[in-house]
Amino acid sequence: MFGGCVPLIFILLSCALASTLVPAILFFANKQGLYDSIDERKIHNGNIPRLGGIGIASAFLATIVILKLFQGPLAEEFSNTYSIWPILASGVVIFSIGLIDDLMDLRARIKFFIEALIAIFLMAWGFRFKVIMVPWGNGALSLGLLSYPITFLWIVGITNAMNLIDGLDGLAGGIAFIASLTFGLFFWAQGSIMSAELCFAVTGSVAGFLIFNLPPAKIFMGDSGSLFLGFCMAILPLLGQGETKAEIGIIAASTILAIPIFDTFAAMYRRRKAHVSFFTPDKGHLHHVLLGKVKSPSLVLLIIYAIDILLASAALTTLFLSRAWSLSMKLAALVAIGIFFSAINRVGEKSVNPPV
Repeated sequence: MFGGCVPLIFILLSCALASTLVPAILFFANKQGLYDSIDERKIHNGNIPRLGGIGIASAFLATIVILKLFQGPLAEEFSNTYSIWPILASGVVIFSIGLIDDLMDLRARIKFFIEALIAIFLMAWGFRFKVIMVPWGNGALSLGLLSYPITFLWIVGITNAMNLIDGLDGLAGGIAFIASLTFGLFFWAQGSIMSAELCFAVTGSVAGFLIFNLPPAKIFMGDSGSLFLGFCMAILPLLGQGETKAEIGIIAASTILAIPIFDTFAAMYRRRKAHVSFFTPDKGHLHHVLLGKVKSPSLVLLIIYAIDILLASAALTTLFLSRAWSLSMKLAALVAIGIFFSAINRVGEKSVNPPV
């Protein structure tokens, strides 16, 4: 129904809804004293509300429901076997456990258990990485039974990776904005309109929130926002796995989300080396190290955004380069970001205190 206006309509509506909801949430959180806690990983001072995730998730869901009424491609998908209902329901559950954590501190093991159940549930519905793209033959190598553990680790890992990197004003939101926009452009260019619509609804919702979250932030997304966006980033590339023409392979998806992925691996390495729990906060993350060098949160944000855009561009080469050249570009980008994080992590290791 919307034709070439699909990206603009979904982005503008979700952005308008989020930018309207967030000020109301900000007012409520300030009145109720619902502020973000300060720990070793946080760098902010003062009382900042932490319930911005409500605005992001609500704007996303409202956009889907409102535009469904227009009976476009998205509406048709609601009745298809390969339905988006499991995704929406799972997103609500993930958002809810994040919100509970924001309000009363939920144990990490409980969150992980629920995330694991969600991953298994979605795999049962067919949302899996079923192939890996290769530069020979028909271009796709079946993962077989390996698709299950790979997808499980992907969903749980990306969900938590976005949560871990949410330590600087505008960072997690900006990464989610770039990634969801990239996923959306990929699907739209391939003719998978429903998948593109979901991606663009996330893009606009994050954009509306970022108005109030860029440095200096007036509100944080909290765990409700970071877990919800992490879940979205994990599930969006899986939307096209039932459509051969519109698949986003795991290599392309990993390139687009390379910053939170490598930042999480670096954190795991640091904490294992220091013999501390993986859940022990530290200031060895990418943004902490860069902030120690350039001192300006806004400049750090611009540096990371620029790197992220380059990674997304490498992933998008799938659309206009041969399989061999595109794969080479993505692998080169992953190797480069891996080397970059190795250097960053040497500095970050100093921030982890070994057990006494």
